[in-house]
Amino acid sequence: MTFRNPPLSFCLIVALVCSCAVLNAQTWTQYGPQPRFAHTGVYDPTTNQTIVFGGQDPATDTDLNDLWLVSSGTDKHITDTSITATGSLPSPRYGHVAIYDPNSNNMTIFGGGTGSPGPCVNDTWLLEGANGTGGSPAWVEMSPRGTLPTQRIHSAAVYDPTTNSMIVFGGNNCAKSYFNDVWVLSNANGTGGSQAWTKLSPSGTAPTTRESASAVYDSTNNVLIIYGGDAGGTPLGDVWTLSNANGSGGTPQWTQLSPTGTAPSARTGVHGIYDSANNRMTVFGGFYHSVTLTDTWVLTFANGIGGTPAWTEIKPTGTAPSLGYYSAVYDSSADIMIVFAGSSSATKLAGDDHAFTLSFANGLGGTSAWTRGGPATRYAQSMYYDSVSGGMFVFGGQHALTNTNFNDYWELNPAIGTTNVHWVTVTVGGTHPKNRGGHIAAYDSVSNRMMVFGGEEGFPTPCVNDYWVVTGANNVAGTKPMWVSEKISGTLPGVRAHHTGVYDPTTNSLIVFGGFNCENNTYYNDVWVLSNANAASGTLAWTQLSPAGTPPSARESATAVYNSTTNSMTVFGGDAGSSPFGDLWILSNANGTGGTPTWTQITTATLPSARSGHSATYDSTNNLMTIDGGWNGTSLLSDTWVLSNANGQGGTPAWTQLTTSGIAPARRFHTAIYAPASNQMNIFGGIYSLSPFEPDDHTFSLTDANGQP
Repeated sequence: MTFRNPPLSFCLIVALVCSCAVLNAQTWTQYGPQPRFAHTGVYDPTTNQTIVFGGQDPATDTDLNDLWLVSSGTDKHITDTSITATGSLPSPRYGHVAIYDPNSNNMTIFGGGTGSPGPCVNDTWLLEGANGTGGSPAWVEMSPRGTLPTQRIHSAAVYDPTTNSMIVFGGNNCAKSYFNDVWVLSNANGTGGSQAWTKLSPSGTAPTTRESASAVYDSTNNVLIIYGGDAGGTPLGDVWTLSNANGSGGTPQWTQLSPTGTAPSARTGVHGIYDSANNRMTVFGGFYHSVTLTDTWVLTFANGIGGTPAWTEIKPTGTAPSLGYYSAVYDSSADIMIVFAGSSSATKLAGDDHAFTLSFANGLGGTSAWTRGGPATRYAQSMYYDSVSGGMFVFGGQHALTNTNFNDYWELNPAIGTTNVHWVTVTVGGTHPKNRGGHIAAYDSVSNRMMVFGGEEGFPTPCVNDYWVVTGANNVAGTKPMWVSEKISGTLPGVRAHHTGVYDPTTNSLIVFGGFNCENNTYYNDVWVLSNANAASGTLAWTQLSPAGTPPSARESATAVYNSTTNSMTVFGGDAGSSPFGDLWILSNANGTGGTPTWTQITTATLPSARSGHSATYDSTNNLMTIDGGWNGTSLLSDTWVLSNANGQGGTPAWTQLTTSGIAPARRFHTAIYAPASNQMNIFGGIYSLSPFEPDDHTFSLTDANGQP
């Protein structure tokens, strides 16, 4: 059997010598919000953030009541910040509605389902100081006067700032009874007097009962606009307006619009945004029965005033998400729609926690484009951690589902001490290397340079043996990262990918082991050393070592760590196109100095299962190597092991499996970094599904990663 899914090269980590923090237990935590759908998101124009509350995790059917601030833009950045509010929290829920008043900075939520899906509730809550500025947000349960709306889920709601009212339409009662009623909550932002519910009695023929419709509001003309939804699974595609929707100015009246143009397909779980200046409603995605849609449509004269409404499909560039039951907000000043999380029939978005931005969302003024916040899903990337800037940096990688390689450069900062997310794309000057994955990268903190060698530029060919350096790599203020291609004379290592290697900062040497030659389908077990590797001074030169002893068999997707004090490289696992290896090797005098390099195989009493495409980090102070995940020849692994006396000196090497709490991510071809000061390991990306072959873009942290109490 031949195994040729493109595997991961172990990314290199500079060994940092400092004391390890004492922590109580190994715990896995995912950075950023949990995946969710049927949550709410409201937009704060002051901070340019979406305030996200609640929803349900589709993987576990767990209802949520957490708060997040989500910021994303057309520059691909993404910031997810957790908010802790005081007061008694609303019960976890999904399918509720929310409105926000930026003037008072108060968010109001109503209703929702508190199980799967019931029971439904009809309670009203106020979050004061919702955007987190000026003090801690605080939850307050409200007690509106009047008859309350029936308990419900999947209603639609809008906010009228003129009268400080929340207008609620439709939904269902968690027992397959659907509504088409309209309710108005006065003093919705919790200021100006007691809240009170009033049920409207509109004239005209009302829309059919429904849930999960889109609602937008024209506050100038007091018109509510309803689109789509469903009543028991059959999606709808009709458009309705309700005049005098806030209950003032005259009798509310329903009118069904008959837009010209080709209409969108019927859908539910859809949201819309409204450009009041141009009277245009934009709707995106949603569900058509069990399939999520990716199309985007604009309705002109959406309020039915001033001209004949007309549907037009806009076809943005970029990759549109495939989502329903997401949240959508509109930044009118920038004309962008921000979509967050949701549910999907597409495997890679089935449990989504991402933000997507649509530029020129009203269909005017330029070419609309979808942008995903943060790095795209990938594997076989490289990664390093810089303790000076506190950033975790990712370069390149692959996405086999679309035969895509990357040459982008990302920073997650801070990477340690928080599970909030702040990804920014780093702009690097100079001529860039070609897109690639399966390369190796190392970082020299002294010269602030990242070094990149080899990799695949295609799937799987061509392989390369070029060498690149990024100066000013940590992107701190005052630096300007620049790519520099290093032309090295003499004999070069053969082209390769999915090799492994380590950096020796003492001698400024890059040590490379093994890999795969995708040009002739062969594997390596050779060792090469590049002198003056950071290219800051001196002439770069490759030297092939000729170690004594029996070498490891040829392989790819192994991991290696390095101890600069003892000049030893420790190698574990890998594969040569079929079943993975579980052997452990140490190369002494690994940088080619101090004596003859020598391979020694290490036998331990307890062994992790054989694997390839795993990750490894090294605590040089305590001489401990930690490995995580990988592929055992049949399935993905999520176990974590620590090798003591990892350099083979000071005692007999021994493996210990860690018992971790939290959900340990099963994956291969991911990358890992280690922060000695906090004793924390972070992993990023990789493959989380074998069939189909699905890449990931999540970051997970493991506390007490070296296994020491």
